[in-house]
Order: sequence, then structure tokens, then C-alpha cells
Amino acid sequence: MGRLRPKEDIRPLSEFRANAAAIVEQAHRTRRPIIITQRGKSTAILLDVEEYERLVNRLELLEEKALQ
Repeated sequence: MGRLRPKEDIRPLSEFRANAAAIVEQAHRTRRPIIITQRGKSTAILLDVEEYERLVNRLELLEEKALQ
């Protein structure tokens, strides 16, 4: 996952609604999370599916190691 770029990767909900396809494509292309804000506060994160799966797999491995 790439490093978050606040000027590019934080979007208000209204902008997400108006440009959902382009913002989803950005998340897929850059592999960076997109933070969706509502009333100026972060409320959700949009993450590419492959990046999400990678994070979940990594977390599972870390949890397995912690239990050993």
C-alpha cells in the first residue's frame, strides 16, 4: 500500500458521490486508501480489493505468530 497523500486521497462524501467511478479507479490504480469525509470528519476508507486482501492475510499471519 502506498503512502497516503492528503491532497489527493482525502475526499468529501459529496465529491465521492459525484465522481465515484473515478475515485474507485484511483484507489485501484494507486493502491492507496481513499479517506471519505463527512462534515469535515473522516467516516470511511475506500481500499483496493487486492490491498485489503493483502492486509487481512498479513494480519492473520501476525496473529498466528502471536499465538505460538
